[in-house]
Amino acid sequence: MKNSVFLGHIFAIFTIVVWGSTFSATKVLLQDFNSYEILVIRFALAYICLFVSYPKFLKFVSLKEEFLFAMCGLSGVCLYFLLENIALVYTSASNAGVLVSISPIYTAILGFLLFKKKLRLSFSIGFLFALIGVILIVFQENTELHINPLGDFLCLLAGLSWAFYTIFLEKLFERKSNTNTLLITQKIFFYGVIFSFLSLFIDGIDLSFERFLVLKNILNLVFLGVFASALCYLSWGLSLKFLGTLKASAYLYVVPVVSVFVAFITLDEPITLSIIFGSIFVLMGLALSQKH
Repeated sequence: MKNSVFLGHIFAIFTIVVWGSTFSATKVLLQDFNSYEILVIRFALAYICLFVSYPKFLKFVSLKEEFLFAMCGLSGVCLYFLLENIALVYTSASNAGVLVSISPIYTAILGFLLFKKKLRLSFSIGFLFALIGVILIVFQENTELHINPLGDFLCLLAGLSWAFYTIFLEKLFERKSNTNTLLITQKIFFYGVIFSFLSLFIDGIDLSFERFLVLKNILNLVFLGVFASALCYLSWGLSLKFLGTLKASAYLYVVPVVSVFVAFITLDEPITLSIIFGSIFVLMGLALSQKH
């Protein structure tokens, strides 16, 4: 049991470090690709990688189970990233960072409303600390919150979409407790790719292939598809399985911290005092939320 919990924390940390690095990779790719193309290519690569590493399919069992797989693919693979990418067109990165990163509180509230899960006092206090830290990081010296109704609403929907993914995935693990996590992740991506492909028709399909020959594009697409998607969704699923929904979801608070430091290293963005204090608050919030 202790080994499983330890592995759960290791998987969660690995996932968050990689996910916190995806903003820089996506920023580079947006010079040659639109957000819909990045979405489809990223998850198509992830599915191919998952299938090649374990070339088997999960058999159809029931419509209810298939519905859970489809909802995981729609909410956690397609909608979350699609809503987040579109939101950034209409709102600032600061607003998006705050609104999307509070998805763990949505998860806790959904768990309470749908399954009557208790909300511990330590989790609530941890959430407040983490939220203060996130606000310090994303707003930094900016004291004015600029409201952009459409973009901010899409950010809230993105966070809610990830919360539903977490809930659906937990239900899947309950039904498929003896099933290989890799197979579960693979089938989720199968549906995610289908839903993501439909988004291409929103902005049209660009058939130019020269951009695929640029080394930086190749490396960033592989990073997003293989590491940030295939490996990380697998490791995130394992962390949820070993730690439980609330404990694993609390690690999402660290994503803004990681993204800030990766941006400092790769994009030369400055690290201010507000970022340092914000990081401390986020880590304190994480520690408090992990307490029994």
